[in-house]
Amino acid sequence: MTEFVFNPRRDTPDSAAGAARPRDLVDRPDMFGRWGKPMRAADGIDPTDARFISANLQHWVANAMREEVLMLRTNLATLLPTLQTTSPELTLDRVSRLQHGDEPMRLDDLLVFARRFDSVRDILVSAFGDASRPAVATKPPQDGGMGPVITTGRGRSAG
Repeated sequence: MTEFVFNPRRDTPDSAAGAARPRDLVDRPDMFGRWGKPMRAADGIDPTDARFISANLQHWVANAMREEVLMLRTNLATLLPTLQTTSPELTLDRVSRLQHGDEPMRLDDLLVFARRFDSVRDILVSAFGDASRPAVATKPPQDGGMGPVITTGRGRSAG
């Protein structure tokens, strides 16, 4: 049994938890986010491990962002203010760490990137989409509401 380590500070990484960096889970950590091929699992990592699968998804997202930035003939420092995020955590330094697989992307990161980069949105739809189910519509908040309203339309038709 692993020993529980209490880490009350949010600004320090919980290295005691043994959380691997996404790049440590792939066979070519030096190429993380830098080439358009899928990564294989690193030695000793099960390819069905959810951490590896999410690291590979992060690699695809990072590479897609890199390629789209290059096509726009700009850089991430210039694009960062256009990401329309209210999170003070999404700094250029953090985006760079995400790009290189030094820390895992979170759901809020993916949502911000998908709003700005079409290729990221395509990757997420491909990864999480299910063609056998109807599409889910998202709507922006009305008059400063509580956030996106997600509806499948099933609530109205049920019953």
